[in-house]
Amino acid sequence: MADTLAALRSLMSSHSPPLHALIIPSEDYHQSEYVSARDKRRAFVSGFTGSAGLALITMDEALLWTDGRYFLQATQQLSDQWKLMRMGEDPPVDIWMTNNLPKDAAIGVDTWCVSVDTAQKWECDFAKKQQKLVQTTRNVVDEVWKNRLPAQANPVIVHPLQFAGQSVADKLKELRRKLVLGKARAIIITALDEVAWLYNVRGSDVSYCPVVHAFAIVTIDSAFFYVDKQKLSPEANSYMEENGIIVRDYGDVSSDVVLLASNQLTSCSSTKGSKGNPKIDVRNATYIGNSASHAVEFVNDLIWVDPGACCFALYSKLSADKVLLQQSPLALAKALKNPVEIEGLKKAHFRDGAAVVQYHVWLDKQMQEIYGASGYFMEAESTKQKKQLGTKRLTEVSVSDKLEEFRASKEHFRGLSFRTTSSVGSNAAIIHYKPEAETCAELDPNCIYLFDSGAQYLDGTTDITRTIHFGKPSPHEKSCYTAVLKGHISLGNARFPNGTNGQALDILARIPLWKDGLDYRHGTGHGIGSYLNVHEGPHNISFRPSARDVPLQVSMAVTDEPGYYEDGNFGIRIENVLIVKEGNTKFNFGNKGYLSFEHITWAPYQRKLIDVSLLVPEEIEWLNEYHAKCREILTPYLNKSEMEWLKKATEPIAA
Repeated sequence: MADTLAALRSLMSSHSPPLHALIIPSEDYHQSEYVSARDKRRAFVSGFTGSAGLALITMDEALLWTDGRYFLQATQQLSDQWKLMRMGEDPPVDIWMTNNLPKDAAIGVDTWCVSVDTAQKWECDFAKKQQKLVQTTRNVVDEVWKNRLPAQANPVIVHPLQFAGQSVADKLKELRRKLVLGKARAIIITALDEVAWLYNVRGSDVSYCPVVHAFAIVTIDSAFFYVDKQKLSPEANSYMEENGIIVRDYGDVSSDVVLLASNQLTSCSSTKGSKGNPKIDVRNATYIGNSASHAVEFVNDLIWVDPGACCFALYSKLSADKVLLQQSPLALAKALKNPVEIEGLKKAHFRDGAAVVQYHVWLDKQMQEIYGASGYFMEAESTKQKKQLGTKRLTEVSVSDKLEEFRASKEHFRGLSFRTTSSVGSNAAIIHYKPEAETCAELDPNCIYLFDSGAQYLDGTTDITRTIHFGKPSPHEKSCYTAVLKGHISLGNARFPNGTNGQALDILARIPLWKDGLDYRHGTGHGIGSYLNVHEGPHNISFRPSARDVPLQVSMAVTDEPGYYEDGNFGIRIENVLIVKEGNTKFNFGNKGYLSFEHITWAPYQRKLIDVSLLVPEEIEWLNEYHAKCREILTPYLNKSEMEWLKKATEPIAA
């Protein structure tokens, strides 16, 4: 690590102009939350492997900013050459730089790896001290990363209409309608999941995320796909041609954006009027779709750019006064699941729930046989001492591998949706803990075990967290678990008027914890893709201001995952996926219309960890109804012994 910092500082000194500081974001050229191994530059430089964070290197300091999910992990992974900067507690990176770097400082960054809104904010802040944001002539980290993996030509896979639920032609038609309304003649699409969703393609360029490294540009009469052409099979090429999509090399996006800015980006194929490209007659501003025409008055002179998703490097090639800086219309369109996607998500969660129950059954038996644990249902200390144990051991990694086996046996399985958090005891207090085979902990029947996991199926993406104990949980652990469960139930049972955002609902999951002076440092819910990214916007449920941006709407999918974490002791989290639906309310004040949630995740909550005395009758009633549905839904996927275990795990709780 010291050699890496020294090499970077040498390149900073020799850069023109010389750099006083170098910013290393977590993101790739598409501003992705999860990036491929070859794009994990911040992790390579700092040693911190969390998905969120930013590194800053000066000539005499190295600092890393990350959020509350990763405070504990970062303290464990950063060497003494690095200083952890806690977001929300320490000064933000831009404030730190303006206050600590000299006047006229040159601050370097690869502008392909930073969004428009972030770069513009930095430029504004730096200007106050005559400091300057400098676009590096190359990615400085890549210069010192000698064993960086080469790019791979993973194939582009066409996502069948039976799972997508909406054709490319229909998606392009609706997108162009929104371009007209926004007075735009084109849009640059950079978010990987938006490109995949729009063109109904999937890939494997990022671990756990079925996306392709690609850009897209859609104009009034053309659609472009920028990708390594080696990734396209003859069938994929034919699919693109049939849908009127023009394939260009990945690197051509830079020069094509320049052409787009001067209104010179054209293709002879764009005039053929293919089914994927309904035309706009610009002369009379009439939108011509595949059905009746709709006259719309507009001046189609703007280029639509999402300031949170588009990199500053591409934006810089455009005339600022000709850009519509606004969230991509595809973000919301993708989040509003169509009926086929909703049905697919539900079916995927049926199979996934069965896999999770099979995992519970297997793990319960193993813990009793190997460790003498009292098991999932009974409360007692382990009957075996360490010296009595045989050679067989269960580790955080070995058991999570078994969970993957159960999932892999299910129809339409395509892989995990993220790297499993499989955590015992104090490791469970690390919110996004990822065990390593060489260093992970052995399971302990006298400690809490938390697993947060999910899978990618052709018909949907899953994400579930359960916290369990195979020995005798302490009264404090039970109290904390019950508070988390109460918050989970409260949010899931919420009814709220149309227009309500996730920040307004976040408090519902925290109130039971706040009553005991407890809390958690992460958001309460995120959107989830349809065989796409496990974290999906634009909506979320959180205390953070971003949760105010987009209200929850019918057919959105969102998680419900409160938690509680005691550093050095244990962690608790419970997570289900919910679908937003119309609320069944007695009245309709203000004629707003009301919404509610439908649970689509099915796996029992451990009765042994619940302090029933802390539950109110309505919560007990809900638990019993949920567990009854678990039995009904999952039984067809289980064998006789698994069914018997589930029946016992979901026995009604007496009020």
